[in-house]
Amino acid sequence: MYMNLTLNKCQLIWQSHKHNAFTDLTEYKGRFYCCFREAQNHVSKDGIIRILVSNDLINWKTASLLRQANSDFRDPKLTVHPSGKLTLLYYHKRFDHQGRNYLNQNCMHFSLDGISWSGAHILGERNWWLWRIRYFKDTALGIAYNRAQNRVKLYQGDPLRGFNCRLQSLFSLAENGKAYPNESDITFLEDGTAICILRRDADSYTAQLGIAKPGYTSWKWFDLAEYLGGPAVLQLKNGKIIIAARRILWPFKLKTWLFELDLAQKQIAPLLELPSAGDNSYPAMLEKNNKLYISFYSQHRINRNNQLIKKLDTCAIYLAEVSL
Repeated sequence: MYMNLTLNKCQLIWQSHKHNAFTDLTEYKGRFYCCFREAQNHVSKDGIIRILVSNDLINWKTASLLRQANSDFRDPKLTVHPSGKLTLLYYHKRFDHQGRNYLNQNCMHFSLDGISWSGAHILGERNWWLWRIRYFKDTALGIAYNRAQNRVKLYQGDPLRGFNCRLQSLFSLAENGKAYPNESDITFLEDGTAICILRRDADSYTAQLGIAKPGYTSWKWFDLAEYLGGPAVLQLKNGKIIIAARRILWPFKLKTWLFELDLAQKQIAPLLELPSAGDNSYPAMLEKNNKLYISFYSQHRINRNNQLIKKLDTCAIYLAEVSL
């Protein structure tokens, strides 16, 4: 039986006259942090990172901003390091004074309070986009992609010490017959088994399910028959695995959806559509007090009944509360 989810509310937690998008969400030292990119539009060269903080998942305020001249800070991700530090990962695109992109690299900062951050620690290789990092005990896995290469790499280790390439070709057109793998997320079962959801943007566009035992050198892949953009994966306390992602509905509409992964059958089931329209999704999730909280962005506005009432030119940040 698949889960029955109920949307309690969908709260707008940040808006400006700019493009606010690409969220992540975590709990750290009893407080909640939501980060996202703020820029003129989806692909502009002026992206900064805004980090919001809340004590109750209702009232939010700015904790910190990260920015740099002639730079675009893209797709920030928050993670708690095994040492107890809060870490922030993002992709740094640098431009010269003529606006030409001359350097792309993955950067990580750490903090003890979510307000003051360390200097940037460089991870991985230039032009390989390290999308997200997940920990199992004291080791972490992360997947990097490069569109021109038509493959993704697997990194393993401690991002603040040594984070090295474990597999040069985790999934690829050459080896798996499916093109343009890119964004990903990983969760771990109790025995350390890694469960990966991998987005693709070519041929059938269907996302892939990857499974590997500890050691993480031997992976099995299964086609999920569904497009999943910006996937986030969370194993709930009841053992169920939830996926939040951008879904394409036809005629062409982009929506933010929650899915459940049936690991035995290697398939997913759509559970709940979140109020969303236009440019939207790139969610993150956390479980608290038998509720699921999902941050995401969208171009819509909603009324008190969580119904979409207007599509706007700007994107805002939302937090949905779902009863499990």
